[in-house]
Amino acid sequence: MRTRLHIKGKYLWRCCTLILLGVVLAFCHTKISSLTMPPSATVGEIVPIKLTLDVKPGFGDFNPHVSNFIMAVLMPKGWKGRQNMTATYGGGKGEGNMVFMPAGTICPNSNGLTWEVALREKFGLAGNLIDDLEWVVMQTDVGIKYISNEEITANIDVKLKVAADDNPTMVKLSFVVANSSDGLTENPSTTDAGYGVTAQYYNQFTTSCFSVTGGSGDMVDFCNPQLTTIDPPKSLDNDIVTIAYNDNLTNTALKGSQVVYLCATGTTSDGKTITVCEQTDKTRMVQSPAGSGFYKLTFWPKKFFSAADGQTIASMTYFVTNADGSIKVGYGNSAAPFTFRFRCP
Repeated sequence: MRTRLHIKGKYLWRCCTLILLGVVLAFCHTKISSLTMPPSATVGEIVPIKLTLDVKPGFGDFNPHVSNFIMAVLMPKGWKGRQNMTATYGGGKGEGNMVFMPAGTICPNSNGLTWEVALREKFGLAGNLIDDLEWVVMQTDVGIKYISNEEITANIDVKLKVAADDNPTMVKLSFVVANSSDGLTENPSTTDAGYGVTAQYYNQFTTSCFSVTGGSGDMVDFCNPQLTTIDPPKSLDNDIVTIAYNDNLTNTALKGSQVVYLCATGTTSDGKTITVCEQTDKTRMVQSPAGSGFYKLTFWPKKFFSAADGQTIASMTYFVTNADGSIKVGYGNSAAPFTFRFRCP
């Protein structure tokens, strides 16, 4: 008995196309093979950063494909990256300048998210602990012509002026490379062996903690857990702020306390000081949940310090105390107070 197999031409074409795509698209990767930059800098210094890239595109039709190459950098908002970062590219695909991605540009395959929002959704704060960072996105000034399966070695040279906000800083900078056609998508079935989905259409490289010294502002440490944090991290005395105290990080003299209080001194713009160091509901930091070691106090600084009309609270120093004020915990579990400078977001 002979079985006859009939496949119409258009269905045969579709089947062959799918098989071909499965083979051709199996060769594809985008990788930051190295990133070099100094481990530290001073406020206002222009830092050189070099990314070396290993790219191998793959397309089912073998035709040249034109796409802009993308680079995004996660950095503190206060550094004003769009004003203080430049970049050039070079290598097997020619040389040129990186330009800033126009505001509102949609990232492909992201359900309508802009590049900045898509990066935030995908990579978050990249291991940093304070939410005062932004993704700054650049792209090649012209489209790059890619040929399927060609091996490309390229580089991006970045110059970044650090700490425009004049704050000494500790931060993990994060770099993402991608292309304007695929965005941040993944396809496990078409990755090159040894690269994986996170080095297929995009790749991320996050530095160790980068230190910026000098400046006249307050130290901002994005890297290390802090005994206290203030949210929002940039605010004015007329904003509502929340101070959080984490008693789990080290063995403080307040360890195990059911109730702790804020003891703060505000300095006004005309040089006067106002101290609030009472143990009342006004200064009580609520532990939530009970026994967690996490305490918070939300308040309005201008009202908290009873500032007079026309007075502005420019900065404050503070301690966390026990119920009778006899024990004070300061910065780094020391006798020095925590400090905070009120400034525009």
